[in-house]
Amino acid sequence: MSNPKDALRAAYQRFAAIIDDGGRMLLWALFSVLLLALIGGFINPAKFGSYLWVISKLSLAAVLGYGFDRAASWNSRPNQLDGLERSMAQSRRALVMAAVIVAAGLMP
Repeated sequence: MSNPKDALRAAYQRFAAIIDDGGRMLLWALFSVLLLALIGGFINPAKFGSYLWVISKLSLAAVLGYGFDRAASWNSRPNQLDGLERSMAQSRRALVMAAVIVAAGLMP
């Protein structure tokens, strides 16, 4: 019989490998689905459709903002830069994504 601490460590390593294989956003997607199920299923099931619409609209806006930044600044990706340039590229990307998300949130 193995030590429970070793079993927990092995389970965490398997989970981390799945997250690494699935991409950067898999953990956030899982958290969002869990939160949607919690809000829609238990708190107010009558508004589940509207919650789903808002979440999908804002998620699409985040993806579009990320894509806009990659298309507009194809030669200055934050992971390819160092120092101040990296910080500024990360700030630029966050600002573009935030602007697109706010714009999508204001749309009916």
